[in-house]
Amino acid sequence: MNKLHYWVKQYRTKLSGLLGILFLIFAEPTLSSLTISLVLIVAGEAIRIWSSGNIHKNERLTTDGPYSLTRNPLYVGSFVLGTGFVVAMNVFWLAVVFLTFFVTIYWFTIRWEEKKLKGVFPIEWEEYRKGVPRFLPFLRIPSYRRGEFHWSQVSRNKELLNASVVVVVYAILWGKALLMG
Repeated sequence: MNKLHYWVKQYRTKLSGLLGILFLIFAEPTLSSLTISLVLIVAGEAIRIWSSGNIHKNERLTTDGPYSLTRNPLYVGSFVLGTGFVVAMNVFWLAVVFLTFFVTIYWFTIRWEEKKLKGVFPIEWEEYRKGVPRFLPFLRIPSYRRGEFHWSQVSRNKELLNASVVVVVYAILWGKALLMG
């Protein structure tokens, strides 16, 4: 299992990029699907920016801001963002591929990260794990603890690069819709 975790960690970004290119090839966007999807795309990227501006990777266990509501707000944002792009692409089987890919990749990624955090922050991690849901709160919403958002953290965590890729992909889909339309 450790080799598989390592492999997923090493290649998930490359696999995501390759899958994104394939999705663009098979996409059949319409002006309607692009308009509807915009809310999800903006919301997903906003969640990712908010999360990136609060996390201090490898420095401390971040438990405030969006991390007080879910232990994985970056991945929640990625899921919302990806769902938005699937809506924009307007092809049902792409939704099935996206969901399968997302669940598989992030199941391994989250477990690997949790093991790492438990090792680095054993006492804090256990308390945090008990009080905050892994992905989405289903039975109760945890108490929100205000965090300190910093644009410098967004930049340090390379989320501005991700946001620029989101804009470029969305523009490509608009271009494709106009050409197909």
